[in-house]
Formats: sequence, structure tokens, C-alpha cells
Amino acid sequence: MNEGKRRILMAAGFLAFGLGWVGIFLPGLPTTIFWILAGLAFLRTNRRMYEKIVSHRRFGPGVKLFVEEGRIRARGKIISIAAMMTFASLGALAIPPAWVKILVVSAAACGSLWVALLPTPEGAARAAAEAPDAEGKDAESA
Repeated sequence: MNEGKRRILMAAGFLAFGLGWVGIFLPGLPTTIFWILAGLAFLRTNRRMYEKIVSHRRFGPGVKLFVEEGRIRARGKIISIAAMMTFASLGALAIPPAWVKILVVSAAACGSLWVALLPTPEGAARAAAEAPDAEGKDAESA
């Protein structure tokens, strides 16, 4: 990565990190999604900042799980979908044009569907437990 792209990506990471930090104290502004974006940026540009984010006691494990494995916990899915739909609905009530209301709620519904389709670590553990043991099959056939 050239130096110009690296600096832009790092600046975007610091912006996302700052917005996430504000989200800790400001209701309605999410923290985790901004820290996920910051984590993705810092993973390529600033390993120290990435480690700072993923070591955060409350938000770090979820950020790390998503950035490194592309998974989200079931509880995180519920909170994320509920927040998206709640704030989209409230926003739609405050916006006069009907087409904008439809656009806002549709975008939230698409985002919610995407989150719902993300794998969970619980699902992966369940699938691994239910999968037939390859060694057991070999032993049975011998």
C-alpha cells in the first residue's frame, strides 16, 4: 500500500474510532460498528491502535470476532437489528416525504437481513458438534 492510501486509511480509522468513542456516551450513536470500521482500517495501517480496540473490555471481543472471523454473536445480532429498525422507524416518522420513509425503512431492513445472515460462533460450534467425526467413520469401516 502506498503512503498516501495508508495515511487516508489511517485517518479514516481515527475518525471511525472517535465516532465510536462518542457513541459510548451519546445514545443512538453506535460504538461497535464504528470500531469495527476502525479495526479494519488499523489492521492494515496501525497495529497498535488495532490492539487497543480489540483489547477494550466491553467492545473489543465483538470487534475482534467480526474483523478476524466475520462472525457476530447472537446477542449482538438481536441488539443490532432491534436498534436499526427502531431508529429507522423513528427517523421515518420524522421525515415528511413518503418515498424517503420507504427508503429509510428499506435500507434498515436490508441491513438487518445482512446482519441476520452473518454466521455466529454459537452456530459454528453447534455445526461442529453435529458434524460426523471423520476419524470415527474410518474406524467403523475398518
